[in-house]
Amino acid sequence: MDNGENEQIIRGDLFSGLAVSDLEDRDYHFTIDGSEVTLSQRVQSPKDDRKVLGFLFLMDKPVRFRLDILVPEDCKNAQFSLNDKELLGFFSKDIPEDPEFVQVTHCNDEAKYTPLRPGEFQSLNFRWESGDVLKCFFYY
Repeated sequence: MDNGENEQIIRGDLFSGLAVSDLEDRDYHFTIDGSEVTLSQRVQSPKDDRKVLGFLFLMDKPVRFRLDILVPEDCKNAQFSLNDKELLGFFSKDIPEDPEFVQVTHCNDEAKYTPLRPGEFQSLNFRWESGDVLKCFFYY
């Protein structure tokens, strides 16, 4: 993976990708498997008790790579969505009364499991497609 000056690229045979630990607007440009990738990272605070970390994937062909995202240590809860569908659910029963929109597709809320943990990286290894939108909702 060629990443120019970007020091956050993780290199490895099976797990090349990007590690994100900051909540700031940023653009990443790199090449993986012959595909030019632009990953736009944006942060919003729609309300005082939350931040939304969003990623827009732009590439000339679908490509698999890992994205490691640090869940802030001081957040009370978190939820991830991919193209507005829940990818990873809340890690705590302390769910906000007015959470951000996420289409939930599971039937049994009691039985769901999520690996999200405050202060730890969540690793996502997917075959991303151009136009994919990943959102990470952090509640404080």
